Amino acid sequence: MLTAEQNKLLTDVSVGSPLSGYWKQHWIPALRSEALEVDGAPTRVELLCEHYVAFRTTDGTVGFLNEACPHRGVSLALGRNENNALTCIFHGWQMNAKGDCVHMPTEETNTLCSKVPRTGYPVREAGGIVWVYLGGGEVPQFNDFQFTQVAPKHVRARASYNNSNWSQNVETLLDSAHIALLHADTTYDKDVPQEGMQLSSGNHVPRYSFDKKPYGLRSYSERDQPDGSVYLRVTEFVAPGIAFIGTTSAEAAFAIMVVPVNNTKTLGWFVFWDERDDINNRLPEFLMIGTDASDDDFAASRVGKAGDLMASQDREAMRRGETWTGIKGVIFEDYVLAESMPIVDRTKEFLGSGDVAIVRLRRELLSRISDYQAGRTLPEHSENIDYRALRSLAEILPENNVDIRAFTDEKEAERRATFNSSQTDKGQDANVV
Repeated sequence: MLTAEQNKLLTDVSVGSPLSGYWKQHWIPALRSEALEVDGAPTRVELLCEHYVAFRTTDGTVGFLNEACPHRGVSLALGRNENNALTCIFHGWQMNAKGDCVHMPTEETNTLCSKVPRTGYPVREAGGIVWVYLGGGEVPQFNDFQFTQVAPKHVRARASYNNSNWSQNVETLLDSAHIALLHADTTYDKDVPQEGMQLSSGNHVPRYSFDKKPYGLRSYSERDQPDGSVYLRVTEFVAPGIAFIGTTSAEAAFAIMVVPVNNTKTLGWFVFWDERDDINNRLPEFLMIGTDASDDDFAASRVGKAGDLMASQDREAMRRGETWTGIKGVIFEDYVLAESMPIVDRTKEFLGSGDVAIVRLRRELLSRISDYQAGRTLPEHSENIDYRALRSLAEILPENNVDIRAFTDEKEAERRATFNSSQTDKGQDANVV
């Protein structure tokens, strides 16, 4: 269990909180690139309890600004997006994509513009996502994950929202013990292609081990199989909220990114990529169940309109023995649990051996928040990290005496070499989508 102070450190992203400041030191995935049209309406974005607008200018540049106009605080979501500027409809003040005031029609000249504080933030587009850096000072190196490097047809980013604190969502990503229980309807369904998930069936007591990494944490979970082999599932956690989920070599890779919108709302990203084929031919069917078609918010019809995912639980189907959870879809099983207690009081928990991954994750995040508070360089900003090589795995080992760390390092090296070779063959940098 945590103390009340520790729980607040891990859950409170209100303005000025340590968690908010820590998150702002990272590139944050804010919205899909395709959500912004040239000269289209500005899009409201809430992150870390603060409000912004995103827009795409006439020349295609993305701007990400504070929502409040620096003049009188009117929402710039009402503004006119044209001529490479966002114009407030109140007094006509114009902001460019960087957030610089460039025109004041209420003044005789524009000389006062230079005194208006910049209201914009650095932006990158990669992997079909608009990323923003909301912190001050030197902008950190962009995390060039493999999915930000492949051509557009090989990657698909799907966004969604749920009404809970980000901490419940991120903890689920390292909790391998729940897979064959909570997701039993899927893991036992042989008609749904999902090789890695089905390997968890019937074994609810994985053996955990961990390696601390500059970027976060590598979590190993091992499950003995009836034939004497071992199912190894490796999750790469990148602080503060990204997990590369274990997949077999036959499957597309995917990562889940968890971002705090406010203290009781979370933005969840599911990013799929496969450099071997069009990603739409390789999407994992079990992660599409129950989702909406829109990639801007594939949970809108179940979360946004219903407002209470718990109400979607089908108790009659549970009584008939047709379902374990009464909830349709792996993603929504996780979301319902998170929404059932919007902010968990972790001072009252009773943890068991199956929760060791959660304990390690919390310890890691608390350590990094402490680093931020003390003004120390965050380890995830080390220049020696090769983020392009990160990809988790799910493999069957022939026996239980295999060195899982050496095996995982070997697989990582193979994937790095394969990917680097494919990029060299292309002769181009495909990181911007």
